[in-house]
Amino acid sequence: MSPAEEPMESTARSTVAVAVCDAYELAGVKAALREVLAPLGGLEAFLQPGQTVLVKPNLLSAHPPEHAVTTHPSVIRAIVQLCEERGAARIWVGDSPSGMHEESVLYCRTGMTQAVAGTRAELKSWVVRQVPRECGEDVLPVPEWLAEVDVVVSVAKLKTHTLTTMTGALKNVYGLVSGLAKTRFHTRYPSPAAMSRFLVRVHATLPPALTVVDAVTVMEGNGPSMGRPASLGVLLAGTDAVAVDTIGCEAFRIAPASVPMIRMAAEQGLGCMDPRSIRAVGSGVTRLRGARLKPSLSRWLQRVPEPLFGLGTGAFQLRPGIHERLCQACGVCVGACPRRAIDDGGQRPVIRQKDCIACFCCMESCPHGAVALQLHLGTSFRIARRMRRPGTRRV
Repeated sequence: MSPAEEPMESTARSTVAVAVCDAYELAGVKAALREVLAPLGGLEAFLQPGQTVLVKPNLLSAHPPEHAVTTHPSVIRAIVQLCEERGAARIWVGDSPSGMHEESVLYCRTGMTQAVAGTRAELKSWVVRQVPRECGEDVLPVPEWLAEVDVVVSVAKLKTHTLTTMTGALKNVYGLVSGLAKTRFHTRYPSPAAMSRFLVRVHATLPPALTVVDAVTVMEGNGPSMGRPASLGVLLAGTDAVAVDTIGCEAFRIAPASVPMIRMAAEQGLGCMDPRSIRAVGSGVTRLRGARLKPSLSRWLQRVPEPLFGLGTGAFQLRPGIHERLCQACGVCVGACPRRAIDDGGQRPVIRQKDCIACFCCMESCPHGAVALQLHLGTSFRIARRMRRPGTRRV
């Protein structure tokens, strides 16, 4: 074992396991999962025979797996099979992205239908009776059946994020909240800092037992949906989401303290952000730390003081725009906009820029990659056109 793979000190508070996983071939994924679970006590440390487990992927929108927008179906299938081997009574799989998505289309296009085929797992619907969960000053609507779940395994995707800098372990549990309610929260918390504080409260309210992060193929640049896939070739796992995201930051060369969500969660005692107190182990540690992934444009948004966020984003005119060639007029962006700033224009939607709050929900939710990020500083450029996915960059 190389020094990079050894615990940084014997008094480590949190363990994050990282395993090499070069491809999404099922046998290799299962082997990597067994490796990252072993330092945590194995799956038996979290799931007992006869229990109900929810395997919660990141299904941001109806993108195919090769776009690296969503958790890969091979990772979900491998976890489902391990849960079957462990003797779980019920295995549920699902997520609720922002806006209005037809669940059958979402599950089919992201590969989740294939992931559970031939297993005892069931794809769960959020189009059911919702019950309230108090979350600080907010009330979160969650599906009634969540009360029957004994164990939540959060299976995140490692990506950059235009609003929150990066997305991984901490943010993934937001998908437990009804997608239709998320527009209201984006309106209430429009700035990166405000949304990050809210997401930390959500994680504290709905903490998973275990987090696994799919970082075989990640998203760099302007994630969470308009960036570029890049091969990293690792899986991560841990029980401390703050520590998992801290280690994940290393791939993007991002200081964890510069990510508001990570910093705020650590300040509230929800996990460990200090690398000296995190025990990073496994065959993939060196590979992750040697990566040179491109960060998000969010680093510019982070420099805008929160009281001036609306004015600042207006001055810089960092706004979404509709890519005419890619738009399928499906209406998902119209339903996802928290300010109702997108009109159904017939052939394609029209964004009323004066009402836009730059939350980028439309860009996140568009299943066709048709919402482009425009930056007007005398000129404008469309990142989506330049960053369409002709292939996957290797790092």
